[in-house]
Amino acid sequence: MLKVFISAFLVSLSGFSLSQEDLAISKEQDIPEMRVDRNYKWKYKRQLDLLRRTYPMALKAKELIEDYEADLADIEKKRKKKKYSKKAHQKLKDEFTFNIRDLYQSEGDLLMKLVYRETGMTVNEIVKSYRGSFQTAMYSGMAKIFGQDLDATYDATGDDWITESVIQDIISGKVKFNTKMRKMEKADFKTSKKSYRKAKKANRKKYKKK
Repeated sequence: MLKVFISAFLVSLSGFSLSQEDLAISKEQDIPEMRVDRNYKWKYKRQLDLLRRTYPMALKAKELIEDYEADLADIEKKRKKKKYSKKAHQKLKDEFTFNIRDLYQSEGDLLMKLVYRETGMTVNEIVKSYRGSFQTAMYSGMAKIFGQDLDATYDATGDDWITESVIQDIISGKVKFNTKMRKMEKADFKTSKKSYRKAKKANRKKYKKK
């Protein structure tokens, strides 16, 4: 908070003569710190575009994990818990595999953060919860190859404050947004990749002509 000290001078309405010492009152006022970013509109729009693909996935992950945790709480035997966790892990993979593979790196990076925002756990911690440390190490190693951090967290008042502004506008209804995730099947993924390669090839030809 910014501290601003203001000297306030009170004038007597009753006609009494007061000394300057009596009149001067030091008053401390708290003013919230305001963020200013010259490119805020552009960054806001970019984050909104990224969120259209990633935020529904993070919300779906939260929904599934909450269901799994509730089910695990009712299972007493360790062996049954382990068996259920294995199935839960496979379910998460089946639900998100092609959606995740279809993301650009910037979208993947944001998704890692959003999963933490919604579940309170990093992707590494989620994998470890349902499959163990070996699986965590394997996925973490694979993620690093593609430039993603499975230990990514979310800082709503720091680096991710613009993203948080967009999300709050989504929650309040200021921004039209579909929060339902559409599961991508293998055939959809292949079609998407084919279209991407075709567009990329066309852009290369266009660039060469210039």
